[in-house]
Amino acid sequence: MAFQALRERWREIVEITNVGPIARRYFVIGAFDGALTVLGIVIGAATTLEDAPASSQFVVIVSFAAAVALAISSTVGAYEAERVEKKMRSHSIERAMLVELSREHKSAFRAAALYSAGVHGIAPMLAALVPIVPFLAMPFRSAALAATLLTLTFLFGLGAYLGSIVRERIVFTGLRFVATGLGTAFLLWALGSAGLRIVP
Repeated sequence: MAFQALRERWREIVEITNVGPIARRYFVIGAFDGALTVLGIVIGAATTLEDAPASSQFVVIVSFAAAVALAISSTVGAYEAERVEKKMRSHSIERAMLVELSREHKSAFRAAALYSAGVHGIAPMLAALVPIVPFLAMPFRSAALAATLLTLTFLFGLGAYLGSIVRERIVFTGLRFVATGLGTAFLLWALGSAGLRIVP
């Protein structure tokens, strides 16, 4: 009974706020940020660190810390942005209708803001944890390569998901995301190599 009531309440929130597409956008943006952030850490580490267990430990610790920071930043940023947007929308509706919105509507807008913020916070955390896994079980150099391939595979899946929503060719959309990941990896590798020559 409680589950049924929650489902009905959620249906009302979706109808009032149209939170579905908003949360989907936040998920894609957050996941993309998380994947590329940790890819940057992996490439930077592979460019500068030696093949040793301590190098793998460094990548895991730094990547996890970055994922937590990114999740907190994304959650708070998304919540504040959505809270303001929902408030502005509420005021706009109230001015147009010349009547104050009901408590139910205001509650729905708050719930939608919290939901969107939660999705935006969880997405980068999940995406950032994917490349960390190889460093828990493989030598450093092999793990760095595996992490890069895993990240590119994740990006392809993310692009393919978006392509399926808008009925584009999922391979084409997936490869666009992979191209971004590859471009980022090559740029970071070049910057890391140049940094080694500049910084003593």
